[in-house]
Amino acid sequence: MGIFSRGRTKQPGEYGKGTGIAISKGQIFGLLIGIGFLGFLVTSDMQIPSGIIATIGGIAFVMLFFATMRYPELALYGMVAYLPFSKILPGDFGGAAAGVNMTNLFMVIIIFGWMSSGASGGSKHWENHPLHLPIILFGIWGVVSFLHSITMLGGWVFTDRVSDVKRWLDPIIIYFLFFHVIQDKRRWKTVVIVLLIGVFVAAFSAVWEYQTDSGGGSLESERIGGIAQQPNILGAFFVYYMFIFASFWLENIAKAKAWLNLLPFVICLRGIMVTFSRGAYLAFATGILGITFFKNKILFVLTCVAIAFVLMNPWMLPAGIRMRLESTFKPNTQLTDPYGTGGAEEVEGHLDKSSAMRLIIWRAGLAMVKSHPFVGVGFGEFQNAVGHYSDEVAQIDAHNAYVIMAAELGIPALVFFVVMLLTLMWYTSRVYELETDPFIRATALGFLGGLSGLLMANMFGSRLNSVEVAGYYWILAALIARAHKWVMDERRDLRDTEAAEAKSRRPGSRLSPRQQRLLDAKKQQGQTPPAPTPGKRPGSPRKADRPRKADDTRRPDERGWTDRDATGRFE
Repeated sequence: MGIFSRGRTKQPGEYGKGTGIAISKGQIFGLLIGIGFLGFLVTSDMQIPSGIIATIGGIAFVMLFFATMRYPELALYGMVAYLPFSKILPGDFGGAAAGVNMTNLFMVIIIFGWMSSGASGGSKHWENHPLHLPIILFGIWGVVSFLHSITMLGGWVFTDRVSDVKRWLDPIIIYFLFFHVIQDKRRWKTVVIVLLIGVFVAAFSAVWEYQTDSGGGSLESERIGGIAQQPNILGAFFVYYMFIFASFWLENIAKAKAWLNLLPFVICLRGIMVTFSRGAYLAFATGILGITFFKNKILFVLTCVAIAFVLMNPWMLPAGIRMRLESTFKPNTQLTDPYGTGGAEEVEGHLDKSSAMRLIIWRAGLAMVKSHPFVGVGFGEFQNAVGHYSDEVAQIDAHNAYVIMAAELGIPALVFFVVMLLTLMWYTSRVYELETDPFIRATALGFLGGLSGLLMANMFGSRLNSVEVAGYYWILAALIARAHKWVMDERRDLRDTEAAEAKSRRPGSRLSPRQQRLLDAKKQQGQTPPAPTPGKRPGSPRKADRPRKADDTRRPDERGWTDRDATGRFE
């Protein structure tokens, strides 16, 4: 059944059926090579003529379109592999047409396959989940604010900002696409595998770029922007997704192979280091606290003690991190100096110019929110408006996702956004607690660490407003919503089955068709072979336990042999 096949209602016990991954190890290796080539293009200075880009892109699109008709999941995996590199390699066919790029084409192919398979199967195209509501409200409020800015500032806003609004909505569209097309655990796991390959390649390319292109100049020239072309955003990208590697290690720490997951985790950590992003450092520490909190409370307490010990002994930190953190404060500043009784002005007096400027911007942003609390000053208007609320700054970013969201879109948008994050974190924790599949549990735990870091990373900038960085976040959110739906459906079936059994024992009671199906499904499960003996690999019985094949009495020519006798030996 293809990834878009949704022709019938799932029977009890079929939710997320399928336990392996949908591609082979050889295909995974091929994906690694393909994504690695994208990483090579990112780090190299190779200039490809626009005509060649348009030709190759057109041929690739046509091939992918027809291949998707037979293997619909290809577009899904291709999009996951491509998203982190979509800013540097936009695939816009040399700018031949506005709005035509690989991200949009991938979405068109997936939508086409989803709709066509749903129509042929006669099933509905929409499935509900509680996480949908805050996401839909958040998207609608952003559009309302955009329309409000058009009425207030004029029609030029539409022509100038409509493409920005489309890019802002792209990750939300991706969420709903992936939620509806991922219908089994095999595809679910394959998407995670491809996603992790993309994260690893992005980290490796960043570290490689630092090692090969570092010129020993100023700090700003040393910082690596990588796939995001901006160091702070690149650091946030690694924080969001690197903890999935750590979770596979934590969940399988007794297995030798699980320790291999520390290699890509360390490379991602090194990727954070070469961005020299203070916000990413703090977000990483928050992510460590988040993943240990949900994993084990004792481990969480030990992690808190370890972090406090390192902060009290900064000499233990790598030199680059220590230097970058120390640069936040002016020379000869004591640890308690910024927390005196002089208020915000005293704090600014002890901070470096960049950090002090952020406090000024945030105060101006809060003043902006007070004057436009409901729909904000308009989508993308913060930089143009901030100068009206402070004499010290003008035409500058807010450096805080929460401030800019409330200032541009209004307080309701910020409320929807925070509710969405907290709701997603709750459902992710429920998947981690209730899911029995080790792979899905490990992914959920890692995403909990990433969500914890995300809350901190967005304190220092807008880190979810671009598809190359936020695309994976929305894909993982869709996967978590789908896994949560599987878990809840299975628990509902279990509860209803128990009720049906109790009802069937009562004389004269009649079961509904659904109750009868549940009981029939349980009877079928009771007839399945017993679980394998502990210590024995499922699906890999000993040779002596395997059933013998019946003797084949067909003639050699009937078996397709040409130069062998009836025993299979060469003549």
